[in-house]
Amino acid sequence: MNTTRNIADEHWWGNPAMPEGMEYPYTIGDNPMTLICQFHLGEGMVYVFADLDYFFGDYDVHCGGMGEWPDYFYKVLYSPTRKNLHEHEVLYEDGTSAAPDPQAMDEPAKRGEESDVLCRPTNFGYEISRAYPDYEVLLQLDECDPLGLRFYDCGTLYFLITPEDLEARRFDDVKCVMYSF
Repeated sequence: MNTTRNIADEHWWGNPAMPEGMEYPYTIGDNPMTLICQFHLGEGMVYVFADLDYFFGDYDVHCGGMGEWPDYFYKVLYSPTRKNLHEHEVLYEDGTSAAPDPQAMDEPAKRGEESDVLCRPTNFGYEISRAYPDYEVLLQLDECDPLGLRFYDCGTLYFLITPEDLEARRFDDVKCVMYSF
C-alpha cells in the first residue's frame, strides 16, 4: 500500500485506525495482539486481532493450536462509525513497527490465497459447517508465505459468527477455529 492511503481504508495487517476510547487488545502475557485486518461493515469498521506470534515463528510462546481457540487468543472489535479514527501504532522497544506492513484487501487473491472476509469457507468447508452449523465465516485466513505465517501444515484460521450476531453487529461471541491437514 502506498503511504498516502486513508487510515480508514480496509486492509490486512498494519496498524488499526480505531476511534478514541477503543482499547487495543493485548494477550494474557500483556503483548499486543496482531491486527489481521480491518474491514468495512455498513458505516462501521470491524477489527480482527489474534495472538499470532507462534505462527510467525516465535516458538517460545503459547498458541491457540488446533481446533477452537480460547477467547484470550483473539479479539474482534466493532466501531459503528469510520469517522474520527486514529491510527494506533504498536512499536518495539527500539521504536520500529511491530506490525507487518499493511496490504490491500485483494492482495491474498493476487497471491493465490483464499484469505477473505464475509466469505464462504473454501478449505475444510465440510468440517466447519458440520462442527458449527449455526455459524457463518466472518474471516478466513490462510497461511502467507511472504510474511512467514504458518498454521502447521497448510492450515487455515477461521473466525465464525452467527447470522443474528452479524446483523446486530455483536462480535462478543465470535469463534476462532484452526484447521490443518
